[in-house]
Amino acid sequence: MQQRASVITTGSMLAALTMLTLPSLLTQIGQTIGWLGEAYFVGQLGTAATAAIGAVGQLGWVLMVVTMMVGVGATTLVAQRWGAGDVNGAREVTVAAFQQSVLFSLPILLLWFVRHIVWTLLGVPPSVQTLADAYFAVALASFPVQSVAFSLMAVYRGMGDMVTPLWATLVGIALQLVANALLVPRWGIGGAGMALALSRLGALVVLLWRFHRCPLSVPARHFVAWCWGQHRSLLALGVPAGLQSLLWSLASMLYFTILAHTPSRESAIAALTVGLRIEAIAFMPGIAFGMAAQTLVGQCVGAKQWRRAEKGAWQAAIGCAVTMGLMALVFFIAADWLAMRFAKDTITRHYIAAYLRINALSEPLLGIGMTLGGALRGLGDTMTPAFLGIVTQWLLRLPATYWLCHELGYDAVAAWWTMSLSTMVNGVLTAVAFRWRVHRRTPVA
Repeated sequence: MQQRASVITTGSMLAALTMLTLPSLLTQIGQTIGWLGEAYFVGQLGTAATAAIGAVGQLGWVLMVVTMMVGVGATTLVAQRWGAGDVNGAREVTVAAFQQSVLFSLPILLLWFVRHIVWTLLGVPPSVQTLADAYFAVALASFPVQSVAFSLMAVYRGMGDMVTPLWATLVGIALQLVANALLVPRWGIGGAGMALALSRLGALVVLLWRFHRCPLSVPARHFVAWCWGQHRSLLALGVPAGLQSLLWSLASMLYFTILAHTPSRESAIAALTVGLRIEAIAFMPGIAFGMAAQTLVGQCVGAKQWRRAEKGAWQAAIGCAVTMGLMALVFFIAADWLAMRFAKDTITRHYIAAYLRINALSEPLLGIGMTLGGALRGLGDTMTPAFLGIVTQWLLRLPATYWLCHELGYDAVAAWWTMSLSTMVNGVLTAVAFRWRVHRRTPVA
């Protein structure tokens, strides 16, 4: 670990970015294979089943508020303390992150009792609600397992260890794919939920097994000790990140609801579900470069290497934009072929292909926004990404989508355009914000 930290803060920038980005990219590839695999197996059950996992996915974004609150703060604080050589401080952050992941995830289970209200607000058809219930029951019950696993992954990434989260993810995805192949034909969409739960448990087992050899490992009794200072620091970073995730989730749900009231609504929401999962292939480098930028900037800030932090963030952003641009070109060309793989009816295929082509235009700027958003979090600034998310989604994407689809009567294709254009605006604003913020040279955390 000490050798890894040295490369990040003082060694070759190319080596540091490669070491941080490549395992993270492989992790995202594994997760995307799992999502697409689930979509493929569930897709064999019909459009209603695909729409059902899409509806649950909207609630899943709300659940991610908890994991984002803990994970973003844990990665930044561990990175900054690790870069400064404060191992004991990093250990205290680890314990606090574990405690928060448990405490914050348990109340989320109460969402089960209001699920039908959510389905109604989302405009989910009754035939889809029944299927969504079967999947959501298992997915929600296994959420605390996912929350703890996510917090541990955040700690590893703060140290610069991207390999352990990779192995945990690969084990979980392998279990999910095998379980989907075996259980979906027998138990339907409930089998897909069981496969998801099994994947989360498998990932957590790997993380815990590796943790006892981690430099930040502490005796089990320390996990009941309460360090108010570290909890306050985590919350100071985590609350804005959680607010951003919550507002993004609510915006996504409202966007989903608008689509659910457009012509061919079942095809529209099924297309959104499939389109997002295919586009997740392009998200992979964005997430990976964002994680790398957060860790690199956080450790460099801890080590007082401000110029290196800025240089590394911009190099990561440019690399991400080029990579995502090339992937977007593939989506644009192969849109019809991909649509045929994931939908049986003509209307859904048309919407999927349109989604892929229109959103391909925004991928380079999405990559810049995701990478420099991670760099801002590495600085300890989680307020700026949250503010920019509010501006581009709540003040731009949602009003424009509602006006075009409800007031003017356009179909889902118009919604794809508002998504793409608002993503471009967010990328530009994030780049401007990072440049201004890093020049102040005052870490928040």
